[in-house]
Amino acid sequence: MTLDDVYALFDRIALVDDRIVRPNPADAAGQAEMWAVILHDAPLPFAAHAVVHHYQRSPYPLRPADIAEQWRLHIRDRLERHTESEPPIGDTGDDTYRAALLAERLAVACGELEPSPVPPPRTLPAGADVTPGRGRAILAAIGGIPEQPGSGNPRAITCPRCHAEPGRSCTTAGRRRADVHPARLEAAHRASSGLPPVSDEDAHAELQRRLDASRAALAALPPGTAIQAPAGPNAEAEAAS
Repeated sequence: MTLDDVYALFDRIALVDDRIVRPNPADAAGQAEMWAVILHDAPLPFAAHAVVHHYQRSPYPLRPADIAEQWRLHIRDRLERHTESEPPIGDTGDDTYRAALLAERLAVACGELEPSPVPPPRTLPAGADVTPGRGRAILAAIGGIPEQPGSGNPRAITCPRCHAEPGRSCTTAGRRRADVHPARLEAAHRASSGLPPVSDEDAHAELQRRLDASRAALAALPPGTAIQAPAGPNAEAEAAS
């Protein structure tokens, strides 16, 4: 938003709330400059919509942080609904694909490009040589998804743990995860192998079996056995020092 955009926004806000804009012209000018700095990346149409959204739900005065937070959530929602393009055929691993990917993300975030849904599975001819794309290899390296022959894409199915929809990342306590839940990974592997999904009863039975096995192993230890806690990642460095 520019300074002129902020003044136009102030005019709209004053129609429903006269507590925002400072009555002193000098104070109002400084206030407008601060709003323009805080909301520099939020377009005026979105800010105007955010004003309506705020006063539909809250009797408190609007702050620039309220608009900035709505804009941040709007961008995150668009990016989570977007499926990034795979590297083109013949990609040599230079910075061309990375630059195109960053430009694509920026266009989706700013509204210049609509989010792309998860593409349908491609039908390949029999005997075709299928090589995992470089994009999936990078995802496996940073997200902990093992590259196994015949394994399914865990983000192509609904997560049984957090119920993330296909194409969207798993979340824990409301925060987006870099990897996927193990239950989602296992469900993708079972689906790619033609096996039915694990039912809640089977999952509970497996958890109970592991708990019973752990209790039995502890009970079999001789009396007075000390169980040493596993060493942390800095144990060797601390011992050397």
